Amino acid sequence: MRYSIYDLTRWGVLTALALTLSVTESLFFPDALLPVPGIRLGLANIVTLLAIYYFGAFPTILIVCIRCLVTFGFGGSLMGFLFSLSGGILALCIMLLMRNSGKFSLFGISVGGAAAHNIGQVLTACLITRSWAALSYLPGLLLISAVTGMIIALLAIPVFKAVSAIRPGGQI
Repeated sequence: MRYSIYDLTRWGVLTALALTLSVTESLFFPDALLPVPGIRLGLANIVTLLAIYYFGAFPTILIVCIRCLVTFGFGGSLMGFLFSLSGGILALCIMLLMRNSGKFSLFGISVGGAAAHNIGQVLTACLITRSWAALSYLPGLLLISAVTGMIIALLAIPVFKAVSAIRPGGQI
């Protein structure tokens, strides 16, 4: 399938926005401020939600993968990249399934994505350490992901409204 320059430009802008949100979140909420290592709000998931609803699977996969690669390329660690990519891809798959089922709201999809992201990261930790011990971390992460998923959905609502106001039919 061929995509127009307009499509590629929109995806590039969303990728840049996801990177900006991710870096901004790292600057304002460093790991030292939070009691549990690796916990983040996941502001870049606002862009993922937007892309899922407006563009579908392929562009959103590109946006998530490019965001992970560029973050890694500009000073991220290999472990951070592996955790980010595995969590991001699993979250995206679950979010797409939930969106396509038509049975979940934006809030449900966001919480499902946050939970899947944590599951992907914990499974990656289990593979890296060759131990199931990391699974003990999962219940706490799932509780936190329910809260962060709701917050991300709340933050995404004004973005969706703004996009709908910009163009008839909500096309960006």
